[in-house]
Amino acid sequence: MMMKKSILALGIVGLTTLFSCSPVKKVLVSNTEQPVYEIAVRQVKDGKKADFEAARTAFIEKLVVQNGVSNDREFNSFYSLPTPDKLETFIGMTQYQSFKTPKKVQSNMGVVSKFMKFKKTMDLKAYVFVQPIEGGDFNLATLAKKQGQILEIAVRRVKEGKDGEYQKMRKAFVDKLGKEDGVIQSWEFKVVGGNNTERLTVGMTVYENQEKFQKIGQATQTWAESAFFGTFEPVALQYSYSIK
Repeated sequence: MMMKKSILALGIVGLTTLFSCSPVKKVLVSNTEQPVYEIAVRQVKDGKKADFEAARTAFIEKLVVQNGVSNDREFNSFYSLPTPDKLETFIGMTQYQSFKTPKKVQSNMGVVSKFMKFKKTMDLKAYVFVQPIEGGDFNLATLAKKQGQILEIAVRRVKEGKDGEYQKMRKAFVDKLGKEDGVIQSWEFKVVGGNNTERLTVGMTVYENQEKFQKIGQATQTWAESAFFGTFEPVALQYSYSIK
C-alpha cells in the first residue's frame, strides 16, 4: 500500500512538472462557480509531426472522459507576431467545470501516462488557465467553428509598471477593432493559473474570414503598434483556424 501511494505521488509531481504549470490559484478566480479554460500553445518538435498527432489524439481521448471536462478544441496556427513561428504550432483549448477540476484531472494516472508520451513531441509556447471577464458570453464549443473563421489568441505580458496604461490602451484598441468590418467578437480573460503567469493577460478575437482579417491587420498597424503594442511583451500572438 505504501509503495502504491509513493508511485501515485511521484506520478502527480511528474505530471505537474510535465505540464509546466502551477495549479489554478483560487485567490485569482473571479467566480468559483464559473468554468475555467485551459489554453495550450504547442510547438511540434522538428520531425515529430506524426508522433505529435498520434500522441495528441491518445491524450485528448483520455482527457475528455474525465469528470468535469468538456468542449475540447484544437486550432492550427498559420501566423504569429512579432515573427513567424519556425515550427508548426497548434492551440489546444479545454473547458473545465470549475477551478477545482484541473487538479483532480492531473492526479489521474491514466492522464499522466498519455501526457508523458505527448510531451515528448512538443514544447509549450504558452500555457494558461483563464476565465472570461469582458466581451459577453463565451462558448468554447462554437468558438470560430464556422468555415473560414479566424481566431486570434493573444497571450501578453504587461510591461512592469505599465498596467494602467496597458488597460487604457487595450480598451481603446478593442473598441476601435470592434468597429472594423469582419470582426465578429472579442473577449478578454483573466489568467488564473498556468506557467510563468506574472503580469500575463489573454485576449481573443474572431474574424469572419482570412480576407477580412488581413485587411483589418493592415489597418491596425497604422493606429495601434506605437501605443497599445508598446505596453506589453508578446508571449504568443497566434492567428489560427479550427481543426476540431
